[in-house]
Amino acid sequence: MANAADHIIDTLGGTTAVSRMIDAPPSTVHSWRKNGIPRSRMAHLRLVASAEGIEFDFAAAEHGDDLAAAAEDQSSGNGNHVSAGAVS
Repeated sequence: MANAADHIIDTLGGTTAVSRMIDAPPSTVHSWRKNGIPRSRMAHLRLVASAEGIEFDFAAAEHGDDLAAAAEDQSSGNGNHVSAGAVS
């Protein structure tokens, strides 16, 4: 099953398209598929998608990750990434 990062990246056109949107190397975007999308980049993706006229419900895509992210943040002390858990 795809995770939230995969779903978001694929909906926005894939790794290469997202890397061009945010002016980042494709390897950076690819790493998000495994590690999750950093919260600051998620905000950037929302702005770029809006500017490009791409309608996507980021909140719904992230919703399934909220509990996993909170648990991970508490155990690791890291609050910088959206968890790459399953999309509900």
